[in-house]
Amino acid sequence: MEDIETAVVQSFSDFHEQVSSYRRDNRWMFRGQADSGWRVLPKAGRAPFNERDDLILLEAWRRRAAQHIEIQPRNLWELMALAQHHGLPTRLLDWSHNPLVAAYFACASEPDRDGAMYCYLASQQIEPERAQPKHIKQIVKYRPNMVASRIGLQSGLFTVHPDAEADLISAKPKADSLKRIVITREYKRQMIFELNHYGINRMTLMGDLDGLSAHMCWTLHNRRYWSDHEEFLRESGDLGEI
Repeated sequence: MEDIETAVVQSFSDFHEQVSSYRRDNRWMFRGQADSGWRVLPKAGRAPFNERDDLILLEAWRRRAAQHIEIQPRNLWELMALAQHHGLPTRLLDWSHNPLVAAYFACASEPDRDGAMYCYLASQQIEPERAQPKHIKQIVKYRPNMVASRIGLQSGLFTVHPDAEADLISAKPKADSLKRIVITREYKRQMIFELNHYGINRMTLMGDLDGLSAHMCWTLHNRRYWSDHEEFLRESGDLGEI
């Protein structure tokens, strides 16, 4: 993995300082990963999913999913985005225009690992009406129609990877910009509470009954934070259900 420009965040003020520079250009997109050591590549590029062509898998999914889809996708890209939303391994990689959303996913698991938020400015964007997945030659941005409500709630968009096994850090086009913000393991737990204060939590990001239930469970699990948060955060333990 090649070296990229990296900043370290240990407080919310650190985080605010780092992301403020991206406000000048709304084309920047953000992705959170709970372990800063993880490669930056789509699910279809990770074992064991990389043992099968993701486009063949998508076609098999389409045949079986048709009975469950109320509004049919207009093209292969919308179908892929919908499948990605429901957990199928594809060559799409999830991003958000909202850095708070990315920070949440960087902190929501792996409490003993530093998290990472990637900040990416892509030079190329596909036109879904003219492009086909198998013809894409470099990593490009894909801004989907809202085929699933969660995409809208998370200000979501994707990168498309012609080779799902290629790490973004080494495979990105030379005209693109990529930076990394590391969120230390010591700060991750506190940041989850601070993001919740600004309305970023499982309930608002999922926008369904599963998200509501998960958020209520998390609140109950961590209820002492609001009455005695300093002592609570000093105590060891995991993040609870997030």
